[in-house]
Amino acid sequence: MKIAIFADVHSNLLGLQAVLADIRQRGIDTIYCLGDLVGYGPRPNEVIDLLRQENIPTVMGNYDDAIGHMRFICGCDYKDEQAMKLGERSILWTKEHTSEENKAWLRQLPERLEFNAGGLKFLLVHGSPRQLNEYLFENTPEKVLNQFLTENLCDVLVCGHTHLPYHKQVAEGHVINVGSAGKPKHGNANVGYALLDVAEGNLTVEFIQVPYDFEQTAREIEEVGLPREFAQIIRTGKA
Repeated sequence: MKIAIFADVHSNLLGLQAVLADIRQRGIDTIYCLGDLVGYGPRPNEVIDLLRQENIPTVMGNYDDAIGHMRFICGCDYKDEQAMKLGERSILWTKEHTSEENKAWLRQLPERLEFNAGGLKFLLVHGSPRQLNEYLFENTPEKVLNQFLTENLCDVLVCGHTHLPYHKQVAEGHVINVGSAGKPKHGNANVGYALLDVAEGNLTVEFIQVPYDFEQTAREIEEVGLPREFAQIIRTGKA
């Protein structure tokens, strides 16, 4: 069974369209989204509308929670005061430019999805099983990852939030971060997702990078009045 999973679209419609087009031509059985549909980018409503149209199962991200519930902060881990101010501008702009219907839809997203495939039990979350905004980096201690796997009775834990893809096999199972389909931080402008192939208890993971017209998205960010720093991240894949 082939499963495509993406996350962290962040209002980048062109990035999402490119990812979905790539998925469609690979003969994928199932598609999932790990949240953070909105924030930072110029097209929050269009991204939500496309996911709703495609009927893709989606978990709630910390940004989805913030916009859906009209919170003042998104729970992001800002490195300094300047980053915090930029984040506040993103939250304010996105709240003002997301429809009430789509905010209501964001509010009803589940915080986790679970399913069985190929003899393995999967748990899908945005940040971690205990918090929407908890970062599980590749260097997160294996003790912590094993604890999440055993506590949640799963063989495969799949997350997003960091925008940095990795696959780690630890004592109790697998932990996968799918990267970002709209605001990559892996060092280039391509958007990405994870392709999981599972059969008879065996799991292989491939991280797919997809080129797209990132310059158009960057220009749109600048044209709608969002911080130019967000456009630079789109152009470079670095934050």
